[in-house]
Amino acid sequence: MFKKILLATDGSELSDKAVQATLQFAKEHGSKVIGLSVATIYPYFPVYGMEAISGEFVDAISKEAEKNVQKIVPLAAALGVDAEVHAVEGTSASAEIIKAADKYQCDAIFMASHGRTGLDKLLLGSEAQKVLIYSKIPVTIFK
Repeated sequence: MFKKILLATDGSELSDKAVQATLQFAKEHGSKVIGLSVATIYPYFPVYGMEAISGEFVDAISKEAEKNVQKIVPLAAALGVDAEVHAVEGTSASAEIIKAADKYQCDAIFMASHGRTGLDKLLLGSEAQKVLIYSKIPVTIFK
């Protein structure tokens, strides 16, 4: 079915459930998993003169992304699933997910959706929705 699955995670509880389900799917279908976590870096720090703090902030976000994606490694190993993981920085999680799927020649993207509603959905949008719109390969969303 799918030879390589890009598995995007943000470390949330829902994302952890998507990781489990994706790894089980990969085991059953002999798929390789490419784990990805995006450290979303906003290009403008909101407080002038706080550049040093913004550098620490970027480092913290990047370390968190690395921690999130590393959760996949022992879980995949326990199931005998071939997996590699990557943490990347970018200003748009959805763009980085699509870019990684292309870079690693994946034939599907699996990820969780947090189901934002109301004002959050209007202002922030949904990274999962953007991936669905712009991806040229199949996308599976866990809710």
